[in-house]
Amino acid sequence: MNEQNNKNKVLVVGGAGYIGGAVTDILTKRGTPFTVYDNLLYEHQYLKPVDFIYGDVRDAEKLKKILPNYSAVIWLAAIVGDGACQVRPDLTVAINQDSVEWLSKNYDGRIVFVSTCSVYGKNDAEVNEESAPNPLSLYAQTKIRCEGFLKDKNSFIVRLGTVYGLSDTYSRVRMDLAGNYMTANAVIKGKLSVFGGTQWRPLVHVKNVGEILANGVEKPWRGVYNFATSNYQIKDLGTEIAKITGCEIEYVEQKFEDQRNYHASTAKAERDGLLKLEKTYTVADGVKEIFDVISTKRVKYVENDVYFNVRYIANLNEHGDLV
Repeated sequence: MNEQNNKNKVLVVGGAGYIGGAVTDILTKRGTPFTVYDNLLYEHQYLKPVDFIYGDVRDAEKLKKILPNYSAVIWLAAIVGDGACQVRPDLTVAINQDSVEWLSKNYDGRIVFVSTCSVYGKNDAEVNEESAPNPLSLYAQTKIRCEGFLKDKNSFIVRLGTVYGLSDTYSRVRMDLAGNYMTANAVIKGKLSVFGGTQWRPLVHVKNVGEILANGVEKPWRGVYNFATSNYQIKDLGTEIAKITGCEIEYVEQKFEDQRNYHASTAKAERDGLLKLEKTYTVADGVKEIFDVISTKRVKYVENDVYFNVRYIANLNEHGDLV
């Protein structure tokens, strides 16, 4: 491939997934040349009409041949979520951590990497990019280590808040994310129970995530940024969901088992223009999307394991793709 064709061409690793759907929609809209590289862990097919290479991030030989054809990589591939990462810790380290360490040593182009605000763990004070990490899970630990691998590279690292809403029309819906899960319960059960509820979460719509990652290919941003468009206490998120869905809501004093609590500052992102988005989607936008697809039966069986990372990975048998 000649230099002209290589210029500004993007490899979206993990691009068939939930966030990948939003990223590839933005790249397509802008006319940015790109290829999706994915092993279709959660999919039986990928029919989006884009350039596609089937592959695993653990296949270093394959990646070594492919990467020189691209000037930038958006790296989305990972086992995502605390519970899912604990199912097979060895696999989690290989996919989430070892592959990124390899990338840092074998690729000199632009790297856009997805990290997580979960690296802050439990913090009562507002946290920013200079706050000491306090990762409470293997998932968060692998992400903070990857940030270390990439710190001296031409990298843009985004610590995402909790994502919500619908992505594109091809990728699966994730029902194991706080906003989506709570909305699904509200619709299916007609009642929402909020445990504790004082814990904070930074929140961001998946379409805004797609936009900021696509922007990161071209913008001069370097280093680590928190990225969210709002911070909610879980009880207030529940109130918003109840208002839109019309469900009953109860607040239970019992503590929720997830001890994470972090109110993420986005002052750095705002200062450097990351929050100048084409459209900022609200929590209400995401709740309405999930409400509509469930109430109209476009998602017929909400409890299908494929919508929940930990359940799906736990149920992979010895012939599963991850073995």
